Amino acid sequence: MIPRKVLVIDDEKVQSEALAKTIKEILPYSDVTPVWEENDIKDSVENRFYNLAVLDIRMDQYDIDGISIAKRIVEINPFAKIIFVSAFLSEYMNQVLPLVQGGNILGFTDKKNYDLWGKELADLILPYYESLDANPQQIQIALMQEYADLKNEMDSYKRGLKFENFVALLFSSMGFVEIKKRVKDKSGNETDLIIRNDIGDAFVSKFGKYILVECKNRTKDPVTKNDFIVFQTKLESTNGLAEIGFIITTTFFSKNAYIEALRDSKKSDHKVFFLDNRLLLILIQSDNMLEELKHIIDEQVKDN
Repeated sequence: MIPRKVLVIDDEKVQSEALAKTIKEILPYSDVTPVWEENDIKDSVENRFYNLAVLDIRMDQYDIDGISIAKRIVEINPFAKIIFVSAFLSEYMNQVLPLVQGGNILGFTDKKNYDLWGKELADLILPYYESLDANPQQIQIALMQEYADLKNEMDSYKRGLKFENFVALLFSSMGFVEIKKRVKDKSGNETDLIIRNDIGDAFVSKFGKYILVECKNRTKDPVTKNDFIVFQTKLESTNGLAEIGFIITTTFFSKNAYIEALRDSKKSDHKVFFLDNRLLLILIQSDNMLEELKHIIDEQVKDN
């Protein structure tokens, strides 16, 4: 079964929580997260994994509204579908239409008696998840398209952002829910992604509370020994909260990077694993990405 992760967004706490409860009744085996404060909304949209967002279009209490949130969701989480909640749809139709044409909108609904609303939502939500369960390769196809798009991006800044979003989606597709982007520690060092290691897998859970990820956006140059040393220093500065990390690149690793990793593995408890273009393609195309990642970890441990 594809993970059923739902984000419910409203500017009113009571509405958000009540709607989340209704959706949980529709999807008993799901993770439904209600958010209603502006900062929590922004943080959840950016840093949580969800494949369905149910959001109010009109949010009178905040500068943001459902349209701007939906556009950001489409930009950073193209796998997700959106259900708009609004009694004012006609006011926003010109802004909503491009999202509908892009295939991102699952449907529209309005606030009503929760018994009636529950049936209406079920008619939208259940066929969507049934379709995902029936065609799990949809995720692989979507990931491959995202990877192809970023590889073909000529603007280096945009390519870097797309690469980080792709890697976040890759790990999200394995079941990781909480992924923070561009996190700085007290010394000012910045890590591209920090993944909360709460997946519940016995193999992965033994590696500490967090996983660090460095995304090396390269077009032709390899990741070098110096890149490895800088990242290993970040990993060691977590005071044991993160025991493993991944350096991920769209190209390849130099010979001296592998030699340094081998030398470091003999003296450090912190392990850094390499994912290059070849391994990324293997991961995307595997039937079980988490199991394939564990296999890659095993192979690199043996090599070291």
